[in-house]
Amino acid sequence: MKKKYGFLAAVTLAAGLLAACGNEESKTTSSSDKQTTAEEKMIQDQLGRDVTIPGDVDRVVVGGILPYFSTWFVATNSTKEIVGMHPNSYNAASNSMLAKMSPDVLKASTDFIQNGELNVEELMNVDPQVYFEIANDTKSIEKLDEAGISTVALQTVEVADANPVETFNSWLKVTAEIKGGDALDRADKYVDNVTNVQKEIDTKLKNVEKEDKPRVLVLHQHSDKSIVVAGQNLWGEYWVNQTGGYDIVSGDGVQGQKEVNMEQIYKWNPDIIYITNFTETQPEDLFNNKISGQDWSDVKAVQDKKVYKIPLGIYRWFPPSGDAPLMLKWMANHNQPELFDYDMNDEIKTYYKDFYNFDVTDDEEETILHPSSEAAKQ
Repeated sequence: MKKKYGFLAAVTLAAGLLAACGNEESKTTSSSDKQTTAEEKMIQDQLGRDVTIPGDVDRVVVGGILPYFSTWFVATNSTKEIVGMHPNSYNAASNSMLAKMSPDVLKASTDFIQNGELNVEELMNVDPQVYFEIANDTKSIEKLDEAGISTVALQTVEVADANPVETFNSWLKVTAEIKGGDALDRADKYVDNVTNVQKEIDTKLKNVEKEDKPRVLVLHQHSDKSIVVAGQNLWGEYWVNQTGGYDIVSGDGVQGQKEVNMEQIYKWNPDIIYITNFTETQPEDLFNNKISGQDWSDVKAVQDKKVYKIPLGIYRWFPPSGDAPLMLKWMANHNQPELFDYDMNDEIKTYYKDFYNFDVTDDEEETILHPSSEAAKQ
């Protein structure tokens, strides 16, 4: 199978063997001024740093790059190698399908994160071979480097202007290079699939004019004390605009996450509201006006009952996820129902069988499509 790992993938350098000549010294090879043993290889992370890792990685820890643990599963069909996870990742995992599909994920330690900070001494007890961290957490990366822990930094919204599909693809390619073997083929299969799904959706949307697109708002975090929406350079902009909607928040020039008041919500008056899994709020909370101090009853999306909780499969569907092909189809159904009629029950069953070799039950489908508030608790 042709491999497609050029632009963001980690570059694996083959370890050359030197003649032993009657001694037990380590066999080594060099890349520039760096040395790796025959049992090691060097990859390049998404900060452009050379990182030496074992040739066969079987103990990994996932830090502040919260969605990454599901990427490891997509590439390897396993979570037994994940020996440590950030507590927020662990909560999402324990409320996801991954807990049923690969229960080893629930064995991961969370003790190395204390009060939201990395504790290196506790991390040493977990004994990671490779630590995955979000690239902009320079404080943690410096701590890890000082402790001599091989750390792979991964970018998030910096990849292709916060394109969650390209971001996940880039993580998957790095992982495939780290693991090699079947992971390379699994990565190829996934990238081909999500690319084809997007092309299919693009074809049907090519003649849709702006005035025929619903005005969409993504409610990122929400409580009776705060309303936080998602704008430019955050995942929602891509999902909405690529599936036949118009993101009114990013269209209004809002950057990233922004706290707003109800007056601003009334001004935008969205046709559709999507609620992420980073908040416990459910559509019924808005339909029934349950949020103290907020009156959602005059908002068009609420009046039309077009408020939707974003699903959660092997991970939350809003950030980068192995379920991205399903997210595209699900949102296209809601944004352009005249053009798309994907049967999401069938789509989920087929996709999970094909990509994860897992038979999803009817009840599990409902859990994916209508996740509980528990999954959002931090």
